[in-house]
Amino acid sequence: MIPIRSKKTLFVAVAVIVLVVLALPALAAYRYTAPVQRGEFITHPWRGWSFALAALRVPGDSQLKTSGMALRKADWLLSGTAVEAREVQLLLVERGAPYVLTQRIDDRTVTATVVPSYRFIWQVQGAIHTLPGHNDKVVLLLDYATGRRLYDVRDDLLPSQVHPPATPSPTPPATSSPAQTP
Repeated sequence: MIPIRSKKTLFVAVAVIVLVVLALPALAAYRYTAPVQRGEFITHPWRGWSFALAALRVPGDSQLKTSGMALRKADWLLSGTAVEAREVQLLLVERGAPYVLTQRIDDRTVTATVVPSYRFIWQVQGAIHTLPGHNDKVVLLLDYATGRRLYDVRDDLLPSQVHPPATPSPTPPATSSPAQTP
């Protein structure tokens, strides 16, 4: 027969293990996904298992395996434009379902629907320097597995908003001819 004190200790230990096992994937998902999704993993911790399973099944030949790789790709895609990538965040989407992005750009509401090849999408936050305020917007959505561009904010901008305004080149200072001495 197990003493009562040992039963209580065993019960507490089992309860802690069960809580950790249930909550650990939710905490990992909270840590690695975009802020727009974090609340889902806190209010519905069992969804963390969906994240964990998706992470375990990531295709080995994925093109954008890290946030650093995704940010470098975003910088390359946006170079020479008025759009600047600032931050990359991971999104977990439903298997085979489209992901719908809705955001305000200037005075318009823009909606884009994308279908990634895998359950992870890199959401690239950035600034559009030709718009007032330079508020962070979603400027790109990149497919985790293929590296393909799923959404590009430049498609929703006017041509004058895509390219940075031309800065006039500085005029060279007037050179004076050497003083002539008599």
